Amino acid sequence: MPGDGRRRERSMRIYRCKTLLDSEADYSAFARLFADSILDGSSVSFLLVRDDDQRLLVVASESDILLSLARGPNDCMVSCGSSYSDGMRTFFGLSRERVAKDSSFVDAAFAFLAIKAFFETKPMSQHIDFRNGTPDDEIVDFPTSMIVQPRVERVLVEMRVNVTEELRSDMKQVCEYIDGIADDPDANIDFDDAIQIASLCGGRINRKQDIYLFSYYLDNGDVWQFRVQRTILEAIADGGLQTLNVLASVPKNRCEH
Repeated sequence: MPGDGRRRERSMRIYRCKTLLDSEADYSAFARLFADSILDGSSVSFLLVRDDDQRLLVVASESDILLSLARGPNDCMVSCGSSYSDGMRTFFGLSRERVAKDSSFVDAAFAFLAIKAFFETKPMSQHIDFRNGTPDDEIVDFPTSMIVQPRVERVLVEMRVNVTEELRSDMKQVCEYIDGIADDPDANIDFDDAIQIASLCGGRINRKQDIYLFSYYLDNGDVWQFRVQRTILEAIADGGLQTLNVLASVPKNRCEH
């Protein structure tokens, strides 16, 4: 079973175009570097390279941001916002001018949530949508060429797991959020991805019985899914529950040992 270690941000190599600015940057350091470039009105690209060799291209244009994620040489995605815009924008990529669709530039607030998720190895798609492709194919070759990673076949298994400290802490935030919007008539948590906080994504799926469905994303790529009543959420948050029954997505080869 996974251990109880807290998830931490991964450090990054941060490049502005092809110039290395920081070899061990955290999210806050990147945000400062990016903000400094915005002040001079630049639309120059930043490239984040994670220690697992995934890369994220970040480009500001006007008040929007383009993100392009490379998980492998043939696995690239670009952010996707409005489907009603068919215009194009020019930006300076890693080494030369590039062109991208207007619809690839998304709201900066959501883009930065996705960038933070990239630092924390959490799903970026919780914050913005992506489509296949990249406006700057150099991101798969710089600073070194990406290689094809072996595909991990996953299976779903029912298992009882230890409640990690991270899950406990994140669930405390979830419970505080649910309490905070309890009297808000405009708040709606009655769908399965209504609440996206830290490593958790879920919502209330049965109002009458007060049942919630949550997915918990682990550092190693595993996902735990559990369907419980609100009282169990509280028990996870306050430390009263030490173990939990989940439906887990895990590598098939792990189950064969």
